[in-house]
Amino acid sequence: MINVRMSSFSDASIGEPEQDANSALIELDKGLRSTKIGEQCEAIVRFPKLFEKYPFPILINSSLLKLADVFRVGSNFLRVWVLRVCQQSEKHLDKILNVDEFVRRIYSVMHSNDPVAKALTLRTLGSVARIIPERKHVHHSIRRSLDCHDLVQVEAAIYAAQMFAAQSKLFAIFMCSKISDMIRGQATPASMKLQLIPILQYMHHDISTASLANELCIELLESYPAVEFVRVTLSASTTLASATLINLPAQVTLLLKYLTEDPRSSIKTHALQLLHSLAKKGAHLWPQGALSQLIDSTTTLLHDEAGNANLLIRSLNVIEVLSENPATCEANMEERSPLFILCSEACYSPNPIVAVKAVTILARIACYCYEEGLPVNGIDDVVSCLESLVMLLALEDKYLYQLKVCLQLSVKLCHVQRSHCSMFVDAIGSTLMNTSSSGKQNDQAVTLCEALGAIGSLGENILLPLLPDILAKLKQTPHAHTKVMLCTILFQMVANGYEWSPECIEAIDIVVKSIDDWNKYRIARGAARYGHHKIATNQFKVLKEAVASEQLHFWLLGLELMTSAESHLLEDSDDIQIVNKLNGAIAQYASACASFKAASTPSRSLQFASDYAKLRCEFLQALVQLLHSCRSLCTAPPYAIAAHEAHTAKDELQRYGRVTSQLRKSVSELRTCGENYQKLYQSAFDADPGSLNNIKVLQELCLLLAHSVQKVCGGPGVHVSSDCSVDGFRDSVELQQLVKCFAQIRELGPAGEADCETSSRKTSGVSHVRVGSLMAQVGLAASARLRLPVPRYFFQTLQETSIKLSVGPQPKVVGEPVSVPQGSQLALKVEGVIRHGKKAALFRSVAAIQITISTAPPSKGTETKKETSISDLEQTVVPHRDFFACEFLLSLGSQNNSSACANNFGGNAGTSGGQYQVTASANIVDESGNIWKCGPRSVLQVRVHEEPSRKKLG
Repeated sequence: MINVRMSSFSDASIGEPEQDANSALIELDKGLRSTKIGEQCEAIVRFPKLFEKYPFPILINSSLLKLADVFRVGSNFLRVWVLRVCQQSEKHLDKILNVDEFVRRIYSVMHSNDPVAKALTLRTLGSVARIIPERKHVHHSIRRSLDCHDLVQVEAAIYAAQMFAAQSKLFAIFMCSKISDMIRGQATPASMKLQLIPILQYMHHDISTASLANELCIELLESYPAVEFVRVTLSASTTLASATLINLPAQVTLLLKYLTEDPRSSIKTHALQLLHSLAKKGAHLWPQGALSQLIDSTTTLLHDEAGNANLLIRSLNVIEVLSENPATCEANMEERSPLFILCSEACYSPNPIVAVKAVTILARIACYCYEEGLPVNGIDDVVSCLESLVMLLALEDKYLYQLKVCLQLSVKLCHVQRSHCSMFVDAIGSTLMNTSSSGKQNDQAVTLCEALGAIGSLGENILLPLLPDILAKLKQTPHAHTKVMLCTILFQMVANGYEWSPECIEAIDIVVKSIDDWNKYRIARGAARYGHHKIATNQFKVLKEAVASEQLHFWLLGLELMTSAESHLLEDSDDIQIVNKLNGAIAQYASACASFKAASTPSRSLQFASDYAKLRCEFLQALVQLLHSCRSLCTAPPYAIAAHEAHTAKDELQRYGRVTSQLRKSVSELRTCGENYQKLYQSAFDADPGSLNNIKVLQELCLLLAHSVQKVCGGPGVHVSSDCSVDGFRDSVELQQLVKCFAQIRELGPAGEADCETSSRKTSGVSHVRVGSLMAQVGLAASARLRLPVPRYFFQTLQETSIKLSVGPQPKVVGEPVSVPQGSQLALKVEGVIRHGKKAALFRSVAAIQITISTAPPSKGTETKKETSISDLEQTVVPHRDFFACEFLLSLGSQNNSSACANNFGGNAGTSGGQYQVTASANIVDESGNIWKCGPRSVLQVRVHEEPSRKKLG
């Protein structure tokens, strides 16, 4: 038997220098042509890494054709490695352009007399079944190989049959009778039947075939009662029922029958495992009475002292999944229901795992009742049981996962019913204080701190009673990670406008002196995120001199300057000093932006950090300009002919003189700043929701101030979302203080003209009263009450998504333009690959890619900017396995405008020869239809040659 394992070759060439795709392919091709088998194998195993680095169809097609040649003429040893490459490159198989040629080279080995070579061919064809599902000659070869007398070839044919049955409806119908005959046949060995039975799970392409396969499974269960046969047959029939959904109720009944009647423990365990998968697939499809039967079985296991604890846990696992269905919670919300009674007893089981499973079910029922406004039964018992389990599990290292589950349930109960917060805070806080400081319970302490932080984020002052205990714990614990988490909780407590007490400052100083530099950075980062910039500045100032890298030094220097600027704004000052305070912060922000640019590297771009700091600087500059504009009402009174000019311009507000134009300029600046925040929002596809909310609040703040100024000086209106920032982001701890300040600034705003019709002249137009309200708004926006929380995305990227574009045709000489004759059309092909980090689609996923082609005609010295036109073409493509491609047809330098070229596949860019600039840009469309302008841009220079005859005619 040939056992081909999936191994990873991603580390096969660590430390290699960077090279382009063609150079890498040429180097691997030299290895394939080598006469030494070792060099050939080394070249083959490096192809998967090449595919991951350059996943474009031309390269993959060429590479796999070369490997197919090696498979055709090479030894069986080389064929094994080619097979492994095909198995590892499954997601790139769709990019093979010459599928027929690839299959022909592989399939030619089937004519060999070597059964091992035939077996390797069948396995290779099976591994690429997704791109050749309906090849009839391959189907016939697999069927013939099943009748072969060589065991190696038969096993390979079984593998290929399983792969093709999963992809091809015709093959599944074609092979159903053959597989059935082989399984029923007496000549087929038992070991081979065990390999054939899993093929039945793919016979789901039509109802008749699925029914035949299901009947065969029932027949096998009766004819072959051995453990292995029962396990394999039940797995196949369960997968078949999950795919068709027609036989799912009957399959649940069958599995429950084996659970209750079969005495073998392994069969019971396997039946529960399959019931768990069916519960995930569709709890609403379970037949009536199935849950009651499962509850009765679980109750028997619970009362059986000599019973199998593993079976009890697995049974509760199935019920736990079923409890996610609202119908299950609705039917078992009464205290007298069998499920409620079972879980109430199991909550006090001596086995903590059983107790946690039971309380999870009860907590889900309680959460459902709270959300639906139904009466909640037994909630006091659920809360007390959770508190007891938290205290108990925190003492044992081996129950860390169960402790996290209990804490998550506690947070969820607090979220749906805020009255439970105080009870859980007391229980978790006392447990945290009682955790040992010796050294083994660090993970438990960190988990408890995370739960406290999650509960504290649900409202104001929830954790404030724990402040003395937190300060005492900070001085006791020796673990740096726990100290960082406790400091974060402390930052969260003081984030709601409280002043730092000497005890809190002393505790932070003691912690900083006892930890390493990395944890100091984490504390400074947490302080900046919650708006405690003075603490962050002190730490960044020390850390910038403790790093060896120049980039890290500039990064920390930029953070120091940025937090120092915010600390400068937080200082108390009167109205006279506010301009000096803003100017000082602006200067430090300008230096911070320069430091962030110096810290950027090609592998670690700080684009978001630079843009965020730059926009904050622009906002502060707009505030200074607004202050100067407001003060110009006194420093530059209206000149004598202002009233006449206002009458001539039909603008009544012009009679106030220079202040009107200055205020309107401030409106424009604030509106531009808000638009830039919106652009920053659209560029942050990988940002967490909290960071996006941070940007949205700052954008709304800009628009609110612009709207207030526009009320005074007139001009085009500014759209402000009604109560968007105040109501939408109030639950975020980091943004609570900012949202409060936003509401206060809104209240200080001047009344509109409609509100001033019956008022005196002092409260209408550009009056001192209305300008004074604007200055009060600016003073509040630059005061200590508005603490800027630095968003998480500024420091951390939890989700990583990038796009790599390839635009063709490419010039033969790098740097030279692509030549196109005048009057002809350029076929532009855009290909791209989406790359993900470790956590893909954590916050949002890529649903489509929007490709935009901008074509700029050649500019001439006599032309103005208005005469230079730019044509845009747009096309949205859906990526397949993270790859996308689209084509455009461009008419460059043509006199005739064709209507066929006006859609996504063409366009007219100009009417003369010269050098055109074609720019391809990619934007991401998420699953909600939102467009994120964060993709790359690729520029292609195209030269259109003018014909001599046309020059003379011109």
